[in-house]
Amino acid sequence: MRIMHLSRAAETLRWFLIPVMKAQVERGHEIVICTGDSPDAEALREAGFEVFTHGMQRSLNPGRALSAIATIRRVIREQRIQAGVCHNSLAGVVGRIGASLAGRPRFVYFAHGLACGPAQGALNWMVRFQVERSLAPLTDALIVMNDYDERLGRRTPLAKDASRVFRIPGMGVDLDRFTTEMPREDRARLEQELAIAPDRKIVLSVARLIPEKGVTQFVEAALDLGRRRRDACFLLAGTGPLLERLRSMVAEARAEDHVKVLGWRNDIQTLMKCADIFALPSYYMEGLPVSILEAMACGKPVVSTHHKGCEDAVTDGATGFLVPSRQSGPLADRIAALLDDERLRLGMGRAGRQRVEREFQMAECTRIIVETLE
Repeated sequence: MRIMHLSRAAETLRWFLIPVMKAQVERGHEIVICTGDSPDAEALREAGFEVFTHGMQRSLNPGRALSAIATIRRVIREQRIQAGVCHNSLAGVVGRIGASLAGRPRFVYFAHGLACGPAQGALNWMVRFQVERSLAPLTDALIVMNDYDERLGRRTPLAKDASRVFRIPGMGVDLDRFTTEMPREDRARLEQELAIAPDRKIVLSVARLIPEKGVTQFVEAALDLGRRRRDACFLLAGTGPLLERLRSMVAEARAEDHVKVLGWRNDIQTLMKCADIFALPSYYMEGLPVSILEAMACGKPVVSTHHKGCEDAVTDGATGFLVPSRQSGPLADRIAALLDDERLRLGMGRAGRQRVEREFQMAECTRIIVETLE
């Protein structure tokens, strides 16, 4: 079967879907990719995939959306696509419309987090929900990753019928890369690079720097804790529109010695291994946050939020703590509790690693995804 994977940005496919697409090739399918033009798209070509670009942008510009729909329709027809998988919300909308106009029978919406979530305002939620509901007749199957999305998807339903809503255990984690081993030389190298005193514990967050990822609350909690104690250093890795604003917050507080907004890093697995605590105070349209699972695989306790996806990854009180979203105070309190209790940190870290080994190994998750797509 000739299958098209569609995403707004090639980043999603490059970093999370290559194992799935390669497994589909091994089963005899031909894979075509339609995505945005970027270095990640070129990396997909280098990995052996046929890649077309659609010109879709991270915006709701109607003209660009119509142009992308027309391009997707053309690619589906010219490449004789028999089935498609669209990833994430914007590609899910234009992809299903383009597939419908192309007259192709099977199109799956692989929701890495439904756009309508509990942390949104009522009006925003309703608009996004109505969009999803209107596209249900064009959705041959809906794939979700968490309890909230599964309940919403089945109750409405957000596919042709409730039996076509499928739950998977996320994308999985490569346990050979993300391990509990932390070479001392790696920690020493990081301490030297970032001017971290050897006796300080490291609290790490990795996220796209947008408000919904809770990065402002993370920096606020770090500044608060830094005023009260000097035994921790807070690292925030990632890029996005809030980068300079967050750096300004730290500079204005004169806290650069213990709060460091790093920007883009290519050594996330090393940061994970060297950290003592991981935090992701997200209220984004999460599916199942990979960064949380990677931190757990490295044996780190996690502080996250009572929010869809996050509460499916973290077992509150066992592998970490869950706190209310959009609030820096409870976040700081739970981080402080972990900083103060080494036995608690280590115990939660071990429990997290064990959970990932049981439920989120990449090979098993890939097998489940591929079989679901069949």
